[in-house]
Amino acid sequence: MFRLVRVITPEQSPEAPIALISGAHWDGGHIAIADVSESNAKLFDSDGLHVATMGRRGEGPGEFLQPRYPQLLDGRLFVADGALGRVSVWTIAGELVREIETRIGYISAFAAMPDGRLVFAGQGFGDSDAALGVYTDDGARLMQGLDTNNVLPANADPSLPWGNMRQTHFAVSNDTAWAVSTISDSIWAVPLNRAEVQPESYRLDIPGYVAPAAPEVPLRSPGDLMEWGKSFHGAARPVASSALLAIPFVQGVLNYGDPTILVIRDRNGAWYALRDAPPVIAVSSERLLVIDNPLEEQVRLAVYQKRLAD
Repeated sequence: MFRLVRVITPEQSPEAPIALISGAHWDGGHIAIADVSESNAKLFDSDGLHVATMGRRGEGPGEFLQPRYPQLLDGRLFVADGALGRVSVWTIAGELVREIETRIGYISAFAAMPDGRLVFAGQGFGDSDAALGVYTDDGARLMQGLDTNNVLPANADPSLPWGNMRQTHFAVSNDTAWAVSTISDSIWAVPLNRAEVQPESYRLDIPGYVAPAAPEVPLRSPGDLMEWGKSFHGAARPVASSALLAIPFVQGVLNYGDPTILVIRDRNGAWYALRDAPPVIAVSSERLLVIDNPLEEQVRLAVYQKRLAD
């Protein structure tokens, strides 16, 4: 379905390494990468040359604890901090413009809309059952909703400890937030052009999807949790453009390099499931940006273009 177009090797140095990618955005030109290990975000041009580094570790202005979900919009770079519950706005030259405080307890997904609205998934919206919230660009909440806390994969035993792996992620495409839960085989299409969050729920039929099974040992340590995570496909963060939606289902602990089923929705609304897909970190138009060598130290990115239909 996709053909390799080019390979990009982002410029790195001892002063600006890429250690642990925690989010990426690609507007067709610049590539923004959030690095949770380095506590910063880095901007590269279309050839992979380093343009600027934003932020450092800390809780002050322009600092990060968990930088994630960068987004390029109108010549600015938005970066959400999952732990601090705020969004930093930067110029592409690396200058801090402003910070937006949301009072969200924890951010697990973020998108900035062209009209200024900010969309979040996470915890702490005021309603304990709400997984998604929409805010103004000054941090005022407009609406909240989307209860994903009690949704399990089809035929799942509700007595199992599902909450240990649960987060809600989404990607925005054409004024719709496509949301997934990490341990679910469902997807929610949430229209963002209404006064209230009114989701439409879909149950996906994914070839090769492995539903969660009960852990063989009690989950008493991170190692136990990681071992249990290898037994099923968990939904990782979707990425989207106006033409493509890509949802990775990763068999493992949601790390790059684990076996992946990539679910694709194209501009015509057709769905596809691709086995053994590489880690997709961003989408632009009908092109995928993937990590070409996920198990190697030097990061290399590959661009794949959707083939024309026969």
